[in-house]
Amino acid sequence: MVGPAIDVGVAAPCVIQAAADYSIPPRALVALKLALVPRKGDEPSGSGQSTAPFPINVSWRQTLSKSFGISADAMKTDVCWSARAAAYVLRHEVNLAQGDFWEGVARFPSSTPAKQLAPAAPLAALVHTASLRYGLDPRFVSAVIQVESGFVASTRSPKGALGLMQVMPGTAARYGVSSSADLVSPAVNVDVGTRYLRDLWKMFGGNLELTLAAYNAGEGSVAKYGMRVPPYQETQRYVHDVLTIYGPAFTRRVYDASLSF
Repeated sequence: MVGPAIDVGVAAPCVIQAAADYSIPPRALVALKLALVPRKGDEPSGSGQSTAPFPINVSWRQTLSKSFGISADAMKTDVCWSARAAAYVLRHEVNLAQGDFWEGVARFPSSTPAKQLAPAAPLAALVHTASLRYGLDPRFVSAVIQVESGFVASTRSPKGALGLMQVMPGTAARYGVSSSADLVSPAVNVDVGTRYLRDLWKMFGGNLELTLAAYNAGEGSVAKYGMRVPPYQETQRYVHDVLTIYGPAFTRRVYDASLSF
């Protein structure tokens, strides 16, 4: 990555040191956090984000707490320890990707420690089949499921959305599924949810942000706000979270962030 020197106002010295210890370009590690931590309102990129810890999932925090000799909570709240954990995890994923740095970046948000089964694994074949049937990237569908239900098929929202992809019964009825009992079936739920996601993707010309906003808040809400992501905190967070987990979109976000300082 080519660019100006890292400003310690954006990255603390301990962040630069963590990157060096795990042979990660410092600019890349800083950009990783800028891509992971959403800005608040009109806050300039890097300002409030610089003091926030790197988001590290609980399975990695528990694993690394043993080797680092600190509590898992420290990696959740402390910038320096979370930076060291993030650098470790990113190096782990780059190594698994046989040195392909950007593939490692793409895998970072959904990374799990060695020998721990990723939540998506048991449903991979189901997601792959439905995604190919409707012409979507299985990684995109998997990211939606992760945010919607965490791959728990029995999930039911207060508003009545059901199953892995949190499909509303009214939406399912559009696709010929009228029974709630059928809708909670993983195969039916993923099929209907993926088909609906595909229809939204076509409706919004392949724009992933608008597709996700419509999946979360409804097509009408996107149209109401001038074909933009509605200003609902839940919807904006939803779009951010899915595109963080979805590797290709996340890689692009990290790359763009690396050019912003």
